[in-house]
Amino acid sequence: MTTSLLKRIAPVVFSACLLVACGGEGYDSLMNSARTALSKGESKTAIIQLKNALQKNPESGEARFLLGKAFLDSGDARSAEVELRKAIAAKFEAAQIAPVMARAQLALQAYKPMIELYGEFKLADAAARADLKTSLATAYEATGAREKGEAALQEALQAKPGFAPAVLLQVRLKLRGGDAPAALQLLDALLKNEPALAEAWRLKGDIVLGGIKSAVEGVKDMDAAEGVAAYRQALVLNPKDLGAHAGLINHWIEAGELDKAAADLEGLKKAVPKDPQAFYFEALLAYSRKDYAAGHGPAQELVKLAPESPLALQLAGAIEYELKSFGPAEEMLAKALKLAPNLSAPRRMLTQIYLLTSSPAKAVTAIQPLLLNGTPDAQVYSLAGEAYLQNGDPKKAETYFAQAAKLNPKDSRSRTQLVLGKAATAKPEDILADLKAISDSDPSSVADIAIIRAHLQRRDLDKALAAIDVLERKSPKRPIAANLRGLVQLARKDVAGARVNFEKALALDPSFYPAAALLASLDMADKKPDAAKLRFETLLKAAPDNVKAHLALAELKEIGGASKEEVLALIEKAVLIKPTDAAPRVALVDHHLKNRDLKAAQIAAQKGIAALPEAPELLEVQGRVRMLAGEYNQATESFNALARVMPRSPMPHMRLAEAYVSLRNFPNATASLKRALDLAPDYLVARKRLGEVQLAAADYKGALASAALMQKQEAGKPAGLSLQGDVLAAQKDWAGAASAYRQSLAAGAEANADVAAGVASKLHHALVLTPNKAEAEKFAAGWIKDHPKDAVFQFYLGGEELLQGQLALAETRFAAVLKLQPENAPALNNMAWLLMKQGKPGALPLIEKANQLLPKQAEFLDTLSLVLEAEKQLPKAIEVQSQALDLQPDNHEMRMRLAKLYLASGDKTKASAELQRLAKAGKQYGGQAEVQQLLRAL
Repeated sequence: MTTSLLKRIAPVVFSACLLVACGGEGYDSLMNSARTALSKGESKTAIIQLKNALQKNPESGEARFLLGKAFLDSGDARSAEVELRKAIAAKFEAAQIAPVMARAQLALQAYKPMIELYGEFKLADAAARADLKTSLATAYEATGAREKGEAALQEALQAKPGFAPAVLLQVRLKLRGGDAPAALQLLDALLKNEPALAEAWRLKGDIVLGGIKSAVEGVKDMDAAEGVAAYRQALVLNPKDLGAHAGLINHWIEAGELDKAAADLEGLKKAVPKDPQAFYFEALLAYSRKDYAAGHGPAQELVKLAPESPLALQLAGAIEYELKSFGPAEEMLAKALKLAPNLSAPRRMLTQIYLLTSSPAKAVTAIQPLLLNGTPDAQVYSLAGEAYLQNGDPKKAETYFAQAAKLNPKDSRSRTQLVLGKAATAKPEDILADLKAISDSDPSSVADIAIIRAHLQRRDLDKALAAIDVLERKSPKRPIAANLRGLVQLARKDVAGARVNFEKALALDPSFYPAAALLASLDMADKKPDAAKLRFETLLKAAPDNVKAHLALAELKEIGGASKEEVLALIEKAVLIKPTDAAPRVALVDHHLKNRDLKAAQIAAQKGIAALPEAPELLEVQGRVRMLAGEYNQATESFNALARVMPRSPMPHMRLAEAYVSLRNFPNATASLKRALDLAPDYLVARKRLGEVQLAAADYKGALASAALMQKQEAGKPAGLSLQGDVLAAQKDWAGAASAYRQSLAAGAEANADVAAGVASKLHHALVLTPNKAEAEKFAAGWIKDHPKDAVFQFYLGGEELLQGQLALAETRFAAVLKLQPENAPALNNMAWLLMKQGKPGALPLIEKANQLLPKQAEFLDTLSLVLEAEKQLPKAIEVQSQALDLQPDNHEMRMRLAKLYLASGDKTKASAELQRLAKAGKQYGGQAEVQQLLRAL
């Protein structure tokens, strides 16, 4: 060791030796000092001494226990719980820890964990038992287990008669029973014996102010000042009495004196700055002032400090609800109900969230306990009505709306829904008269909007305008009347007048999206895309967080040719602004799909589901993405989940059927389509698809039955006859099929050009296969003469002629298609192939255009490779054929083409590698003889 190093170390060693020699105050001395401080109520001094003692002996369970007790006495329940848990870990006496830990958890409102820990705990010491049982009784009461609470209270009083905390709980039970005078009498007797009991003074403040507010006999004549004085006396005796602070602040908030509440809140924060109550009241005061953004931070801190407190979760959830952050709100409110199932407010808010997020089945489940337990009020009945209405049960909805209207005749929403519920059976004039009666007696606009909607549905525009005038008189500063008037003028084709009113709506509220969107659509109709974009850019200045405006602007920029990165940035910003809104997440997935980035679409869909696991729009788009990726089993999972959240909609079952069809699971596909028809018996699309699936499964009897049912529906006659033709064609009954197709065209299929072309193509095919083929030629000539712009039929004929080797004739057909549709990519592909096969020029620009219009199509790339080979551009042909094979790696024909291209270029190594892969495919590739021949040649 060097001398210099020794010089640096020596002082340190010497100092350490001095510390050991002097020793400072020993562990025992520090513990005795801490106990003395605790007995005097000097908790801060005790905390210092106990921390020093723990430096001497970190494993001391007693020091941890006393430190926990000191923290609790000082009002820091969170730190108390931490230290008491360490005392438990150090195996300190559980009998001493239990009462203190129970009080700490009580202060943290962690009722459920405390009950789980000490509900069955036995204590020999009477005083300790009385202490613990009183805490348990309080916890049981807080979680609604009243019988258990009363039993625990009796055990406490038996253990120690006159035990002050137990007597105080008795007072509270009297209050719960509605006997405030008796409670006050008990309390005054207790205060006479123990005038320095801060908690008793605080409870007196609760009784006096609560009794005055509730007009309780024997209390209502007292002065509110007496209640405030009781709280003040409690705080003189114990400045950290959280209940007294809470009582004062609650009193001022309820009285609407928010400045006084804020002043007393500062006193609370000064007394116990880290206590959850400080954050609770800071959040509650902000909530009362409707400054929800200001309340968000304190509410989040509150939940961190008291994650098991139902009231903390309820307040934080309410703030998230007001901020329209429905995902976090739902999570917090659901947790509050799990901890305290009898709480009413979280259940009401949860129901509203489910209604706002289109989850009616969940709304019904959420509101049920309030309908079954106790006496529901008008709001509960109204919410139940909304839930059942959205869930597709109008009869139950009507019952609940009637109850709501009965309990609260001023509930215009319920009264209006009750009237609308009778629309199917009552005369329209009677419905409108009832709505007008509600409108005349109600200052709100609920009935007026229903009246306007009814007039618009009947195309009675003059009456709609008169109703809008009434609405405007009621709400002259709101934009909705001007916007509705603009819609009426659009219906009258008065575009200039509509513009004036949409502009007026925006002048009243620059952030009113509907008017901006309508004006933008008019701008686009006038071919003014820049003006349309400016609408949303202006709106975003007034409302930067308007997600709809961001998405609309993204769509307009995309239409205007903006880069995909610029469009993506706008959509991603919308996701960040409102991560709990499904619309921007769906737009993000669709953006990636438009740009053929399937992997990015899958990631975006998965992130969306992680954030909003039961959002119908995201489940649907996730299923679509999985279908495109060929993940059909996973797609069924998405669509089954969609069916669970949309139990009364046929749409999820339609999607599910398509996934099963892709899996060739026709029995399940059939079952899904039948379920869709159970939900919507007149759903023609589902009936048609069912017939097609039955046909694919060779269930000809079932398919014909579906076709017959379709023909019973007036709108379904052409489609039903067409399906009948398909079934007969599958059975090789070409004459019968041709007859059905002719009847389909005659029944009205020609009303839709695309449908007509499809039926005509099938009719021609059936005629070709009948003995009288001349009839087919006659029909084709007549159809083309009568439908000179039918590109679909021409394309079909070209395909048939191409298969028959009639290349020149097929060329004329595809030339006709391209004259009608110059950017028809499949026609360009086929035309290029025909020109190449016939040795004619012009194939390359055609197939290059097809690949530009529809990039990354294996078939088009394969044709391009053939054309390039014919053009003697072998290296490029190999490159393109490799790209085609990357898209369809199991396409053995394309692999053989690539192998031959490698042979033609002289690259025997790569040719051999491709041929070896084909050899491994075995029976999956029918050209194995040629493969072996080429391998032998190599």
